[in-house]
Amino acid sequence: MPCRIPARLVAALAAALVACAPAGGTGSLSPALPAAPLDSMPLASDVRLDSAGYLAGSFVGEGTSRRIHLLSSDTALVEALARRFRPDLVRSDTGLWEALRRAGPVRLSRPEVRLAMVGSPLGHTEITLSEVRLLGSRCGGGGGDGAGAELIVETDPSADDPPLRGPVLGTFLAVDASRPREGGLVRRPEVPEPSAALARRLIERTAQSLDSIMAARHPRLGLRPLATERIEINTLADLDAADVVTFRAVGGIRYAVSLRQRRVTGAGDTLVAAAVTAWDADAARGRDVFHPTLLSSAGGRLGAFGPDGRAIYWRRLQPISDIAYRRDNLWMEQVDVREGRVVWGIVQPDENVVVAAAEVDGGCG
Repeated sequence: MPCRIPARLVAALAAALVACAPAGGTGSLSPALPAAPLDSMPLASDVRLDSAGYLAGSFVGEGTSRRIHLLSSDTALVEALARRFRPDLVRSDTGLWEALRRAGPVRLSRPEVRLAMVGSPLGHTEITLSEVRLLGSRCGGGGGDGAGAELIVETDPSADDPPLRGPVLGTFLAVDASRPREGGLVRRPEVPEPSAALARRLIERTAQSLDSIMAARHPRLGLRPLATERIEINTLADLDAADVVTFRAVGGIRYAVSLRQRRVTGAGDTLVAAAVTAWDADAARGRDVFHPTLLSSAGGRLGAFGPDGRAIYWRRLQPISDIAYRRDNLWMEQVDVREGRVVWGIVQPDENVVVAAAEVDGGCG
């Protein structure tokens, strides 16, 4: 089914999001100045509680068969919500973060919302906010690290739409809520999945690029593939695995590959190289979404390679329908094996911009 978005909604959403767009336009995989790769997905967000008490900004989350859960690890948002709806926690003798940690999940009155929508691999639809909870830090120590907010949102129960299971992007916009309703899910246009041959080519090109980068970065290691190497595609495997997905960009259909592949050094040590790369429609030109990483692998456990190594990799890659533009974002899970931290995040691959990210596990290093 083609994706039809009312002109009034496109204009409203574009106006609401224009302040978040990078200078120079939307870009593509072939800009004059390619977007620089990211180091990782930071937890900072654009979510805010404005002066009128309205919630605005973007959240990463996941849908279930019953409800959609949106998450934020933005401690500035947590503090703003607590000050407005639970000032007793802020005035506590122990301070907000310790009071919140002791209280457990704290249910709040619902903030005002003008327009809320959620995008998923299926498309996008309007949502209603049903519950907001503040989550205390698991870390202790009196700080806000590990604290967060969870928003429960629901789609129109009268619409005959499939449940939005899996990864989602939730967006709360400061636009007029009196506009005509869309009437349920606006489906994301179907895009062709890469054939088995194209998927293999994309993985091979990503591996070649990754090997070239690592050879230049670590010339003395003498990295080489495993003799019995076999790559699992679009499974839940972490090692010797790849996610290969199709996504819509401003310039047309593109592909993205998340690769986690073992390599052996000249001394016989096993390492793991990881990358996320976006490719054009012909798999001829690619661009790294993140700076590739190299991890140690000893006794079945992953760690940072070297004292200054970045011990992160990315998995569960999924295309997510953008809400304001006819393009997709990329939802993924970032794993930090050094800190035991798992982050859900969404990247706009045209500009390598993190749209939303939240910590879902660990982070108490």
